[in-house]
Amino acid sequence: MNEGHIGLITHSYGRQFIVEIAGISYSAITKSKKTEYVVGDQVIINPINQQQVQIIELLPRHNLIYRTDQNRSKIIASNISQLLIVIAIKPNFNLHFLNSCLLSAEAEQISPIILINKTDLLESTDFIAKINALYAVQLGYKVVCLSALDDCSGLKKLLNNKSSLLIGQSGVGKSTITNQIVPGASTRTARLSKSENSGCHTTTNATLYHINKTSSLIDCPGLQEFGLYHLQLDNLTNLFPEFRQYSNLCKFRNCRHINEPGCAITTAFRTGTIDPERFNLFHNLTCQLQQKLNY
Repeated sequence: MNEGHIGLITHSYGRQFIVEIAGISYSAITKSKKTEYVVGDQVIINPINQQQVQIIELLPRHNLIYRTDQNRSKIIASNISQLLIVIAIKPNFNLHFLNSCLLSAEAEQISPIILINKTDLLESTDFIAKINALYAVQLGYKVVCLSALDDCSGLKKLLNNKSSLLIGQSGVGKSTITNQIVPGASTRTARLSKSENSGCHTTTNATLYHINKTSSLIDCPGLQEFGLYHLQLDNLTNLFPEFRQYSNLCKFRNCRHINEPGCAITTAFRTGTIDPERFNLFHNLTCQLQQKLNY
C-alpha cells in the first residue's frame, strides 16, 4: 500500500477507527485531534505497517447526520443515501424522537423511511394506523411495517444501491434488523472490536456493513434523544412538508409563523389541517433557535 490511498471508515471506537481499503480492514489512528471523523467518511491515509494506517485528511462529505443540544454535538454518520428510522409501540414510543429524526433528514436532503417494527404485537394495530395516517398519507413519507424477528426480506429491496443509516431508540429492534440484513453482524463486530483494540471492551459508536458491492448499512447504538440545535432558523419552515404550501401565503414576508397576524401556517394549524404535535415542535424549535441566536 502506498501513501495517499483513499479509505472508508467502517467502524468507530471513540478516537480509534477501522478503515477499509480495497476490501481490507486496517486499524487506524488520526494525525490531528482537530478533525472529528465518523463512519461513512472517505479519508486519505498513510500506511504505518501491515495492520495499521494513519488518517491524514478528510475528503468532502455529501451530508452528515448529527445531533446537538445546548452544550455539545455528536456526529453519527456521513455520506448517507437514506435514513431508516426504526420505531415500535414497545418499549416506549417517543413521537418527538421520530419527528426530530425526520427534520434532521430533511435538513441534509436525505430520504427518510419510517420502519415500524414489532408489528406482531396486538398493540401495534392502532399504532400502525395512526403512523400511516399522518406520516404516509398526509406528509408523504414512506412507511414500512415489519416484524424483525420473523422476516426482513421486504426491507432488503429498499436498501439496494443505497448507503443507509439505521437509527432508533434502545429496544426497538435495530440489532435484530441488522442481523437479518447482514447475518452474523453482531458477531463480526465483536470480533473486530477484540482484534483491533487489543482485547479491550469498547463501545462502538457506529458500524458500516456491506450488503453487496453497491449497498451498505450503518448501524449505531440506540439513542434516547435527538437534539436539533444545529438547524438553521431561516430554513426551519422548509423542513416541514406540511408547511411548504402555506409558507408563501402569509401576510408578511418575514413571518415566523408564531403569533404574527395573517399567518397562513398558524391558520392551517387552528383549522386542524396541521398536526398539533408537529406544529408545537416547530414552535418550540423556533423559540430555541431564536434564543441561541440571541434574538
